[in-house]
Amino acid sequence: GDICGSKVMQGVSIRETNDERSTSTRYTDSATYQIGKTITVMANCERNGGSGAITVTININGQVKTAEVIPYTAGLPAMYQTVVFSVYTTSPVVDISVSLRVRGQYTTSASVWPLVMVSRSGNNFTN
Repeated sequence: GDICGSKVMQGVSIRETNDERSTSTRYTDSATYQIGKTITVMANCERNGGSGAITVTININGQVKTAEVIPYTAGLPAMYQTVVFSVYTTSPVVDISVSLRVRGQYTTSASVWPLVMVSRSGNNFTN
């Protein structure tokens, strides 16, 4: 189907060893009956310094994908990677959360900006 709805979720940043932060949103289908739709989350990640491994977890109505997006390396000024997770659902309400975690002995600055796309018409996002 066509992409009929999209939203940039609020981004989160982490700056501490073993720190974890999350951002979330809720998608509500305005259709009066349950229609199948594909929810796609693109988590765009960036690490600016430090050496910790960056892990992103995407949760779409309880279905979870976890990926180590940036490995344990040092000396690179900036690294970028995107994690994509798609879930097909007929649920009229979809809760989406994206968490960012850093593991490493040094302070690491990292951020994630998730984008949500819905391939079904009749939609409404709420924070």
